[in-house]
Amino acid sequence: MRIVLVADAFPPMRTSAAVQLRDLTREFVRQGHQITVMLPDAELRDEWQVEDFAGVEVLRLRALQTKDVNHVRRTLAEFMMPLVMMHRLRKSPLADVRWDGVIWYSPSIFHGPLVRWLKTRSACRSYLIVRDIFPEWALDVGLLHRGLPYLFFRAVARYQYAQADTIGVQTPGNRIYFTNWERQPGRRLEVLQNWLAEPPNTQCSIDVSKTKLAGRKVCVYAGNMGVAQGIDVLIDLADRLKTRDDVGFLFVGRGSEVGRLAEVVTVRGLNNVLFHEEIDPDEIPDLYAQCHVGLVALDPRHKTHNIP
Repeated sequence: MRIVLVADAFPPMRTSAAVQLRDLTREFVRQGHQITVMLPDAELRDEWQVEDFAGVEVLRLRALQTKDVNHVRRTLAEFMMPLVMMHRLRKSPLADVRWDGVIWYSPSIFHGPLVRWLKTRSACRSYLIVRDIFPEWALDVGLLHRGLPYLFFRAVARYQYAQADTIGVQTPGNRIYFTNWERQPGRRLEVLQNWLAEPPNTQCSIDVSKTKLAGRKVCVYAGNMGVAQGIDVLIDLADRLKTRDDVGFLFVGRGSEVGRLAEVVTVRGLNNVLFHEEIDPDEIPDLYAQCHVGLVALDPRHKTHNIP
């Protein structure tokens, strides 16, 4: 089969989405399918770029910057993203390709128009991988209120869901949110749990024995540190254990809350906490091998988002 995968994350990005999509495409290749990843890229100088990634065809289409910008600018850029991608695609060598299936990954919630266009032109079925029930989680944690912005984002998300023949959610708890969507004829909802390929044996660039946490039992959090994760509860835990010289906390990754959390640690004078920028995902197993406790966090105000 010839399949197109629409996303906004793929290597060399180091996010969990990029790693999962890398491993998914590798599995498609292993099974003999022809897979094309189609994604926006704000760093491109040309309108499009085609590259080979270990047998995976990657089509990068120049688009506006959506990462590390303010909320208003990001919203406008993501709203324009599918239209810009369609325009660039028409000028690329893949303009006339017909697909046997369309898969896309959310976030972002704005891929709907592009997916509809690809699906209609190829008369094929579509599969949506949902890993972010937005804007519901933003409403839960108080990032949005029931005003015009929320209604706008909800309309965009519902339009995206309407383009899917099948939706794969992350946990059984997510199914409730899609009850009405599933009732429509021809639609299928399933739990598609997260996946990872067997990682290579890669040495980690972080040597815990050479940090201030050396000799301690290390509790590690590796991943995104944004509003949705509610990392403050782990900082509070470190604060309660600050008199213990045998326990330390290591936070590895990036996110909108990293700067604020680091400032909180400094203000509280927590010598048992260490922050480190994100590392290559292939280094994670070796990082964990140096630590003792893995930490997972999610803001307790969530009602719809990834609750098991």
